[in-house]
Amino acid sequence: MAAAGAGLYPLLAACGGGSSGSAVASGPGKPGGTLTVGIPSTPDTLDPGATGLALTLLISMAMFDPLVWWLPDASGAGSQFVPGLAESWTVSPDASVYTFKLRKDVTFHDGSKFDATAVKATYDHVVDPATKSKSGLGALGPYQRATVIDPYTVEISFTEPNASFLHQQAAGNFGIASSEALTKYGATGFGNNPVGSGPFKFESYATGDRLTLVKNPGYTWGPAVLGSGSAMLDKLVFRIVADSAGRYNALQSGQLQIGMNLLPNNIDAARKSGKFTQLTVPSIGTPLGLPINVTKPPTDDPLVRQAIIYAVDQEKLVKDVLFDVDKPAHNVLTPITPGFSQQASTLYAYNPEKANALLDQAGWTKGADGVRTKNGQQLDLNIILFAGGGLELPTQFVVSELNKVGFTATTTVQPFATAQGSYNAGQHNLGSFGYYGADPYLLNIWVNSSAIASGFNWSHYNNPAVDKLIAKANTTPDDTSRDALYEQVGTTLMKDSIYLPLWDVNGAFTMPPTVKGLHPTLNGYITFHSATVA
Repeated sequence: MAAAGAGLYPLLAACGGGSSGSAVASGPGKPGGTLTVGIPSTPDTLDPGATGLALTLLISMAMFDPLVWWLPDASGAGSQFVPGLAESWTVSPDASVYTFKLRKDVTFHDGSKFDATAVKATYDHVVDPATKSKSGLGALGPYQRATVIDPYTVEISFTEPNASFLHQQAAGNFGIASSEALTKYGATGFGNNPVGSGPFKFESYATGDRLTLVKNPGYTWGPAVLGSGSAMLDKLVFRIVADSAGRYNALQSGQLQIGMNLLPNNIDAARKSGKFTQLTVPSIGTPLGLPINVTKPPTDDPLVRQAIIYAVDQEKLVKDVLFDVDKPAHNVLTPITPGFSQQASTLYAYNPEKANALLDQAGWTKGADGVRTKNGQQLDLNIILFAGGGLELPTQFVVSELNKVGFTATTTVQPFATAQGSYNAGQHNLGSFGYYGADPYLLNIWVNSSAIASGFNWSHYNNPAVDKLIAKANTTPDDTSRDALYEQVGTTLMKDSIYLPLWDVNGAFTMPPTVKGLHPTLNGYITFHSATVA
């Protein structure tokens, strides 16, 4: 359900609050035992190359290794590329050809040997139409082919420069699969029989209930930063508990050792109890927020769109509704995303007086009842949310803020597939969105003109100049120049008022202090390579 990067919030994951250090409860724990993680939804597949959900990637990163890891650096403030299944790599000057020298000591869970053939098979699998890849295919961009140069050298080439690729291949969609397993189970069967080379291997899946992974005792090729050698745990269980209160209750009773993405009130209660540790993992991506349809009246008027953004106090939302467990957002990208524009974040400070003035300028007159009208029509917004997105209560706050400056609004909640159809048809003034990504190229997914009718451009924003600027950024190998282009894009999008950002996407993990050794990624996930439960 998402393309290019990690995936669409929150058919993926959600929010949190607390610490964001490089690991939870530093210091060695005891080996052995079972760690049970309560997750909020059912994985769509266990095939990282086919999934569209970030939640699936959290799980698959325990079973699969990428060619190259992209992880927070030792300071926690920056990032670093770390060898994975590739010992080394080179990139052509124009970023259109990536050559990887591979490890020779890796074995898949089915006993087959890792080599260049497995890399080619994995990428061939992602682009195979039968796989029906939701995220990986888009993340590959202008992919051309994977070529086996020799048994332990593989070349991945693109039809044009693709500067986002190293980031994208580390996000989880391109964990290398056993070529023998891909052949055995086929494009669709592999999702029920995943075979990778990671620290844990698939044991069983009770659909809708739990997924059980067991330790891979032969794992010796993980990056040192995540813990040397095989996993400390004997088993890693992902238990599906859709209700946040249910996850919190199960955490309190000891049925779970980690509750993932609890609602803010549950996180606040856990924090106040003094019995739990909170790990909040910032993510590259687009903040949770409301895309503003630029083609449907009255939000086809930029003055009205600007007024909407000025009228909403994100800081008060986070404090009063989200219990201060999230970070308010004022941008189309999260702060840790390359190309984040600080200038864009300063364009719309909360200013209801400015909102009122803009609406006056747009010809909307406030009546005695506080509701604005123009030509006999009320200033009414049609808000459509998709179910399970965690935006229902925040949207009530947004509506109350908008009421103060003269808007009325009707809010409906639809199943995701229905809402997506409504968004693509342009039936909404405000929708719901948020995206976990791996690279600022994720903007191409939801602002490109070609994504209006059937993609994620739910703002119905058609700006060929921005399309070209994003394309130029993705063909720019130099990071500084590339980031500057994305800053320009971000500033333009905020000036054009196509999105009401509310709070930054992140991963939230609540646990007792006995859980140790978790390491964050740059995508709102955690890794379990050195996790312990006692």
